[in-house]
Amino acid sequence: MVVLTGMSVSCRDEAKVAPTPTAYAWPDSFAFEMEFVAESRGKGTVVLRYEERKELEFAVRDDRFLAWHDSVIKETLAPHRDAVVEPYQPEDTAHYYVTLNRRGQVTRSEPGCDPAVAACQQVLPSALPLEFLRLVPRLPVWAPPKGAVWEDTLLFDDTPRPRGGRGLIVTTYRVSGDTVVAGTPLWRVEWHSVRRTYGVALGLLGIIVDMPVEEDGLVYIDKERQLPVFATWVGAVAATPALGAMGVTGTGFRGRAYLAGSVVERLLAPPQ
Repeated sequence: MVVLTGMSVSCRDEAKVAPTPTAYAWPDSFAFEMEFVAESRGKGTVVLRYEERKELEFAVRDDRFLAWHDSVIKETLAPHRDAVVEPYQPEDTAHYYVTLNRRGQVTRSEPGCDPAVAACQQVLPSALPLEFLRLVPRLPVWAPPKGAVWEDTLLFDDTPRPRGGRGLIVTTYRVSGDTVVAGTPLWRVEWHSVRRTYGVALGLLGIIVDMPVEEDGLVYIDKERQLPVFATWVGAVAATPALGAMGVTGTGFRGRAYLAGSVVERLLAPPQ
């Protein structure tokens, strides 16, 4: 037992001093504060805007994590119209049992509800891994030198369920450097992803998710804590026929998230 503990501490210390991130050190509980905005535009003006704010929480349960969303707020806004509070999707209220490794991969994700219940059958198991992918770079098995590029492919398949699709996301990562924020040393990881989905699932604001969707993102990783503390991403898709009939030419979206209790929260969180 002493030998194993010593090995664990040694690996963690080596990860701290490595020139690039090599592993994460997940605590027993952690949470991300998340914000998302999508705007559909036509003739240079915003015709529809969607806003979402929520928390994504993780807590150890036996040999895995229990994950869930909290404080979910979803609104749609349009010119000359009051804001509309959008109903929850099944994933907004579901709990997931998640297996998470030190390279940032969700190796298993399953809804923590009775599959015989109709509401549970609506939950998409891959929804959480796909969301997590924007927040946590998936690290390679080898330690990449500064400036090195690596590629990761995430496969998903929710086709047995309503609203489900299947496909893949290919993400290219690069450690573009490091910095110091409020005395905290951080790694900077940039990424670009292409998502291809096969099926009939519909995405946010009528986005047909079987169209390729490209996104660009940036994540800062705390060198001492070995945790991602801030993520931001942007993307865009062409308008669907339904939105095109409304004069919409395309939809752009952006989001950001920060780790609760991190240096970034102290800088970005609204005053209490």
